[in-house]
Amino acid sequence: MSSKVNFNFDSILGVYYAGQVVSGTAELITERPKTIRSIYITVNGFVETRWQESVEKPGADGKPVKTLETHTATEIYYSSDKYVYGQSGGSQLELPQGKYVFPFQSSIPPQAPTSFNGTHGQVKHEVTLTIDRAVRYNNIFKQCFTVILPNDLNVKREHLQPLKRIEEKTFWWGSIFGGNKPMVMDVSTSYGAYVPGQKIQFRIVLDNQSDVQCQDVKVRLFKNVTYRGKAGDKEQLKTTEARIADKHCGEVDKHNKAQFDEYLLVPPTTPTTLSERDPIRVSYTLRFIAKTFRLHGGGDLVVEFPLVIGTVPLLGSADDKGPGQKPQAPTTNGSYQSLPPPNFQEDVCTEHFESNTFKPRYPVYLFNGQPASANGAKSPVPSLYPKAEDTSPAAPVHYTPNPVSPVAKPTTIPAHKTPPYPVQSHAAVPAGGSNFEVLGFSIPPGYQPSPSAPADASGNIGWK
Repeated sequence: MSSKVNFNFDSILGVYYAGQVVSGTAELITERPKTIRSIYITVNGFVETRWQESVEKPGADGKPVKTLETHTATEIYYSSDKYVYGQSGGSQLELPQGKYVFPFQSSIPPQAPTSFNGTHGQVKHEVTLTIDRAVRYNNIFKQCFTVILPNDLNVKREHLQPLKRIEEKTFWWGSIFGGNKPMVMDVSTSYGAYVPGQKIQFRIVLDNQSDVQCQDVKVRLFKNVTYRGKAGDKEQLKTTEARIADKHCGEVDKHNKAQFDEYLLVPPTTPTTLSERDPIRVSYTLRFIAKTFRLHGGGDLVVEFPLVIGTVPLLGSADDKGPGQKPQAPTTNGSYQSLPPPNFQEDVCTEHFESNTFKPRYPVYLFNGQPASANGAKSPVPSLYPKAEDTSPAAPVHYTPNPVSPVAKPTTIPAHKTPPYPVQSHAAVPAGGSNFEVLGFSIPPGYQPSPSAPADASGNIGWK
């Protein structure tokens, strides 16, 4: 490839929060001169959804015919263009071979949604460098970066409320033997909202009074994504569910009772969507399942809650000891003295939208007093709001000075262009009678060229 671009962001790992300024440099490397009109850099953020569904529509003969219907939605949140060389629709320019560094900078709107990559849609924030070529196709280079819309769990007081519910279920298997006692499950957690890296401490009390054995008590965290799209004027919703965390507690025999005090670790994942009308909405479900045999009838006993995943943890939640345990009171100034800053890790989900394989990074907190740095060294992970001084200065690199766009291109005789491949210079002929080289071949000493044929000579022309 004759050109390539390396994007470097001023923020560590290319992670920004909504309302911040995304900035950095685009390093363009060209291996040969290019005839172009301009170079411009675009910073934008947008959302798009797309999926197909099979529907029946009346055909030409009036009979129903199955066809594929495409549902789509697109919304642009922000976009800015900056010409770094040349101008829009300008005259042809010559870009010499070399390395060039072009800075870029753009403000992210305060309500820009969090980056997301899913099966049927994406929320994408990216930087694009475009080389506008006069005759050929444009050269386009793109790089995604992560934007996070802050979701402070302390804003809503209801997040401090624990999740608690008691459910019971009866099975027809027990009625065959003259008994029909229920299976009762009592479930509780410490809070109603958590952040990635935090343990969901829970307690399950399963009172199995029935004649059915509970094979396993499972706790699962599901990520629910709702996509909104249109086919014509009709709006349609599509929902997917993916399991991102799982815990197996154990079995409970019939006519027995068991208590489980366990935890479920929240992995790196997208925060819960705050807006109700976004084309892509993310929510979570915490599900407790008492698994039974299908032949016993009635199915599994299930208790589930909606769960909120945020970006800033609840005050005092770092000392969570489980449901019913009194946590340590938070500091009066609202700080997290024992909680190190988060690092940013890639999304645990593997789904992606069409050809986009970019995995956004989300804040993950280290609980239980795990240190963020060791031996007094600076932490290799970024803080909640990355700062420029947290990064080590890069070694100086020599670049070709950026070309300056000419005001007018004078009419001159075109100069001789040097080909991009190496050319061997002509060897100089020595003054003496020693050996000399012609096109890389050595001529032996005493060599005499064949005499030229006379002007009136007849016959074939050739070499001796």
